[in-house]
Order: sequence, then structure tokens, then C-alpha cells
Amino acid sequence: MDEQIRLFEELTFNSHPALQTQFYDGWFIRYSGGYTNRANSVSTLWPSTLDVNAKIEECEKRYARQSLPCVFKVTDGSEPGFDRMLEERGYRIVTPTDLMTLDLRGRQFARGDCVITDHVTREWLDTYFTLENYPEPKRVIAEQMLRSIRNEARYCRIVKDGQSIACASAVLERGYVTLVNVIVNEAYRGRGYGRQLCESLLSEAIKADAHTAYLQVVQSNSTAVRLYEKIGFCKLYSYWYRVK
Repeated sequence: MDEQIRLFEELTFNSHPALQTQFYDGWFIRYSGGYTNRANSVSTLWPSTLDVNAKIEECEKRYARQSLPCVFKVTDGSEPGFDRMLEERGYRIVTPTDLMTLDLRGRQFARGDCVITDHVTREWLDTYFTLENYPEPKRVIAEQMLRSIRNEARYCRIVKDGQSIACASAVLERGYVTLVNVIVNEAYRGRGYGRQLCESLLSEAIKADAHTAYLQVVQSNSTAVRLYEKIGFCKLYSYWYRVK
């Protein structure tokens, strides 16, 4: 795997931690009760020394014991032939996604009229869960994962007429910052609040000495892709999930 891709894959593990991770001959097996493919999939960061087909079968058994579907994350830098091998075993592609980056050096961003904290608050969690329309069981898992982040972070909300109408968060590590959980109340979309969230968090990240920003966006979300391109983000590589 390309070293740059491996770097960002490692960073994303820490910004979106799974509840449990196993290490298996260069593969990372992540479990989080089925909440998000990112936290419930196998990532193949390092070359295999064992038979790959046998490893796939072992992963299938491990997820079956958790009553979860077996999901593999495949990137542009995965081992040659691995994606075709999964396809031949009946795994289909879901949610093709781009990882985009932005060089922050020499850039300035306006900090909008946002409520920003350096820890996750009850108000931020309630806003995020409400906007995402999460049911109670999913909220419990999501909160556990958010509270398990060990790196420096920022949590941003936009409040209008006493109501939180948008939120986002950012996680910093080694001079890199990722923007995650960006969501705006449907009734307030198209008014620039998404950009205000992103630029406010980027402003905070620059103050914390971040030099590079990155984010992950589903390719089919054309509205979000256009927003991030306007801010200056560019695609670095793609990844997708294979689900049996």
C-alpha cells in the first residue's frame, strides 16, 4: 500500500475509533455493533504473509460470531487482485468514497458565529443525534465511540433562535485535522451553514498548528463534494466497501 494512503487510513482509525479492534497478519478487524461500515470492517493495511483466501474465511467466521455481516474496506492502494478476489467470492461494492485533502499552510478561514468546544458536550450529542435521526440503540454506540476519541478535538454547533440547526466536529493528530459529522438541518440547507461549520473548524485547527486537513465524502453526495471543492479540498484517493 502507498505510504501516503496508509498514513491517512491510520489517522482515520483514530478519528473514528471502533469499540474493538483485532490485528490479524497485517489486517485490522474492527467491531462496533454494526454502527458504520468504517468501524465494522476489515482494513488490509499491510501485505499478507498467510494465505489470503484462508484469511477471508477466518474474518467471515469472526463477524458471524458477532452476528454482523463481513465487510472489507478496499482502497486504491490495496494489494493487487484483492478486490477481484472479493468480487469472485460474492462481495458487492457499497458506498464508493473519496478521501480529500487540503494544504492549510498560508490559508486563513473565518470563524463564524458558532459554539465551539474542545470536548463533546451533551448539547452537541443531542444535536447530532437529532439531525441524523438516530434511534436510541444507535445513539448509545455512537456516543461510546465519540467519547473514546483520545486525540485533540473540536465540536461545533450553529444556533439560530435558540435551536441548534447544524453541527460538525474535527479531530487533530500530528498536524493533520479531519472534518467529520458535518450535518445541517434540512430546513436550513443551501444557506451556507455547511461551509460556515467547515471554515470555523479549519480556523480552529490552524490555531492548533494543523498543516493539512482531510475528510471523507461519499462520491454520490454531489452537494457535499461541491462544497468541499469550493473550500479547496482535492481528491487524494478512493475507497469502497465490499459486503457479502
